[in-house]
Amino acid sequence: MRGYDRRTFLAATGAAVTALSGCTQLPGTRDAPGASEGDGTGTQNGPQTLDTLDVGGSPGETMPVVPDGTVTLLDFFATYCAPCKPQMAELREVRSAFPDVHMLSVTWERDAATVRSFWQEYDGTWPVAMDPEVETGPTYDVQALPTMLIVDAEGTETWRHKGLAEAATIESELEAARQ
Repeated sequence: MRGYDRRTFLAATGAAVTALSGCTQLPGTRDAPGASEGDGTGTQNGPQTLDTLDVGGSPGETMPVVPDGTVTLLDFFATYCAPCKPQMAELREVRSAFPDVHMLSVTWERDAATVRSFWQEYDGTWPVAMDPEVETGPTYDVQALPTMLIVDAEGTETWRHKGLAEAATIESELEAARQ
């Protein structure tokens, strides 16, 4: 009986660790008091522009993170993030449906060659920027990867999603942000 209890405990512990592994706080992020899903708290202080890589659909120029007067989709990802890989196909679909929306993917990685390789392998067709100092994490209260958020033309965060999101959901939220 005692061996059964130990196996049950180990199995439960393993399941809990696995379930929580994607829920850990990321390096360089902090808790934002009062922040919650889509509450508009994420656009105050931080970098106004980032340098994008010259790869795929990314122009290799400095661009605003959230331009004034424009609906924006921000995608925070990492090349080592398992759900970030299938998310690329969903984001390509969104990009095709909403070519006029400002889309920017941001990674905190430091190795440009790794990010370029990932962007080519997963056919990124929109701008990708590196933020190795992780300034955007606290600014946009990013606690897990992938995280996406939509900011409307007035600068208010209207939607936030942690984890893999389907293109149809993102597109619906972009339509709502345009209203």
